[in-house]
Amino acid sequence: MKFQLCSVLVLAALRSIYACPHNTHASDIDVRALEQEAIARRHSISPPRNKTAIINVRIFDGYKLLDPGTVIIDGDMIGHPDDEYDIDIIVDAQGRVLIPGLMDSHLHVMNLTSLKQLSSYGITTAFNMACFSYPQCDAVRDQTGLTSIYTAGLPAIGPGSDHARQHNLSSSQTINNVSQAQEWVSWAFNNGSDYMKITAEGNGPNQETQNAIVQDVHSAGKKSMTHASFLQYYSQAITSKTDGIQHTVSDAPMTHSMIQQLLANHQFVTPTMIVFNLTLDNPTALIALQGSSNTNQSYPIVQQNVRAMHEAGVPIIAGTDSIGVNPPFNLPFGITLHWELEKFVEVGFTPAEALRSATLLPAMLHDVPDRGIIAPGKRADLILLNSNPLDNITNTRDIAKVWIGGIEYSDVAPFS
Repeated sequence: MKFQLCSVLVLAALRSIYACPHNTHASDIDVRALEQEAIARRHSISPPRNKTAIINVRIFDGYKLLDPGTVIIDGDMIGHPDDEYDIDIIVDAQGRVLIPGLMDSHLHVMNLTSLKQLSSYGITTAFNMACFSYPQCDAVRDQTGLTSIYTAGLPAIGPGSDHARQHNLSSSQTINNVSQAQEWVSWAFNNGSDYMKITAEGNGPNQETQNAIVQDVHSAGKKSMTHASFLQYYSQAITSKTDGIQHTVSDAPMTHSMIQQLLANHQFVTPTMIVFNLTLDNPTALIALQGSSNTNQSYPIVQQNVRAMHEAGVPIIAGTDSIGVNPPFNLPFGITLHWELEKFVEVGFTPAEALRSATLLPAMLHDVPDRGIIAPGKRADLILLNSNPLDNITNTRDIAKVWIGGIEYSDVAPFS
């Protein structure tokens, strides 16, 4: 299989609901320059060696705020709070709130500028939901002091589907039948994929093929993620027993049996409410995307379905489908995750539940157990907030300091 960067049309930001991933329109020279910039930075930044004590700080433990105490940052890890010897830096939090670094479980990031934007908003880990250029994706990994990136590879896309058409994929870049499933999965995990991405859509992989891909992914000890946003294809994703479903049903209420099957299968959902909120009420956009604005999709349906899944106990984690700024339709990196948490609260999450959806839960569900909670031995991904997010979830944007792997990121975004 050969990969190529695909052109993104003017309405790329809106395609996220239907046909993510999105890739920047760039010449091969531009792409190589971005890769070299990222690689050069990786080799120029030293790992942290300082020992920092954050004192008089209220720690969010995943459920509540603790009484003021001390957090030790020892290199890139959280140390024991009693280990207050040989401290290099003391930060007096004066009763402010410390939360784990946030995780965006669905976006499309390809360069250092995007990582810096994420870092400025306290997004310390991000899950890239597709990659058309493995060298480019690999270049943004392991960037000391910036957002950690995990990535899928080329998704399993069916020929003649919206994804295939919009990204101009050749036949070698699409999966045509179930007999290709094992080879497709093997190729992905031998070329840098952390997890598998499947697209459930019209002319996408059929049920048999989706089932086979998921089984082969699980046999490899990995996880699968499935894009689906219409009731028919959501049902396929549930039946396949994929680990995580990306987006939520936007064209009809989910049935009780679908939600119960999600629970029985131990599946989780990354609903990306913010992308639906920003796009579904735009007839011009829908005509450009679908050829017609005559659709059953609506944001109230999205809200209804996320609320129903949450009330039933389906694990829900925060993701944005961010691609950056593409005027006039923008899905900027970083701030959109904070907006997503606000959308969760609007459909019934408590602020603590919303915070868990971007910290502890994705750490568990994406198998990155070294982060997501503030505890000795965990990675020192931390956000110091000026105000209490349990009082108002918008306070996650009131950022005083950010540490990523023990390194303070100095250019934090202003509260807005």
